[in-house]
Amino acid sequence: MYFFNSILTGELYIANFMIYQPIEQKFKPSKEKENAISLEKFLELLTNEEDYFRGKQHQTKLMITRLRKIFYAKYGWDSKLIRGAAKTEGRYEVKLVPCGEPKPKKNGKEFEPAPKCREVLVKKGDWMNPNAGTVPEIFTDNNQQVILPDGLYCDLGHVLAGVDAYNYFAPVTPLPKWLMCLKPFFPLVDSNVDIVTWLGDIASSAGEFLYKKLENKRELSDEEIQKIIDEYAPGPDMLGDIDPYVICEIYNTKANDGLRPTEMFKDYYDGNGMGSYYRKRRCQFFSTIVGLNGWDGENFSNEKAWIKYYLKQLRNNDAFYLFSRCENFKGLMIALIAWIGCYKHTLRNKTLLQIFVKSLKSEIKSEPKL
Repeated sequence: MYFFNSILTGELYIANFMIYQPIEQKFKPSKEKENAISLEKFLELLTNEEDYFRGKQHQTKLMITRLRKIFYAKYGWDSKLIRGAAKTEGRYEVKLVPCGEPKPKKNGKEFEPAPKCREVLVKKGDWMNPNAGTVPEIFTDNNQQVILPDGLYCDLGHVLAGVDAYNYFAPVTPLPKWLMCLKPFFPLVDSNVDIVTWLGDIASSAGEFLYKKLENKRELSDEEIQKIIDEYAPGPDMLGDIDPYVICEIYNTKANDGLRPTEMFKDYYDGNGMGSYYRKRRCQFFSTIVGLNGWDGENFSNEKAWIKYYLKQLRNNDAFYLFSRCENFKGLMIALIAWIGCYKHTLRNKTLLQIFVKSLKSEIKSEPKL
């Protein structure tokens, strides 16, 4: 298998196969998920969640955190990713439980730990739901992935996570607060908004490239590379990663007496006013917010500098992902080796950033001009 970067385009071709980063896509029924809910149904479920917290529904910042914690809690969310919201209690009991079986290693004797999944259950004493110990409807069947009125498929759990991180903006580091003076000597991502959205999903792809290569002891095929991207950074996730940046530009997400999150979502995804204007130009606004400037209709003037900056950010994010993948000594060693700059070819960080920018440019060309 031969890999090379095209000098003219900067794209990665693998045996005449071009990998790409999806951003927008329609819902496609599969064995894992035959149907998806509409935005209208999701907002109905989310309104019910807001109404559980009587008298607090218009405390926008607080409600964003509580709704986010339905979909994203544990896994370092309180201790590393959105530390400022750590003390805010959600409605449900959230636990990490094994999902699937431990994977036997090739010698048949040792095992990699079984992956863990979130278990979200109704608490005892829930005044709106007496069925303690059951899974709430909003969390079943991956209901956070929603068919929007324009037909696009979007993960609104990612949107909530991105907005919550914006409301508690901070760098991400493994260090506790009292050791932050040592942060130059440890992996650090400058923006928790980036790491809980698009950068984190791209790092998931990179990390899986490495783990799959180590597991199979060979280079990945072109189909395997694209399959990993489609699984770990799919279009619905990436669209849900872009929208929080745009939403935070339009609405006061930090308000203590403002819009309900459902009102913001309704206006942005299904309104005809300012929300609609921004939504239809989401990739243009997103690109500007994350620092891609000087769009001339074909390219950004600072693409090279932007990719150089984010190469370091992505390498640090890779280290976080690689450790979290195992959370044992093996994971720690792989993360450290990646952080000091090894595994570059396998992680393909530059390529992943390049194809992300390429997809953004393609989307911008199809959007109405500002």
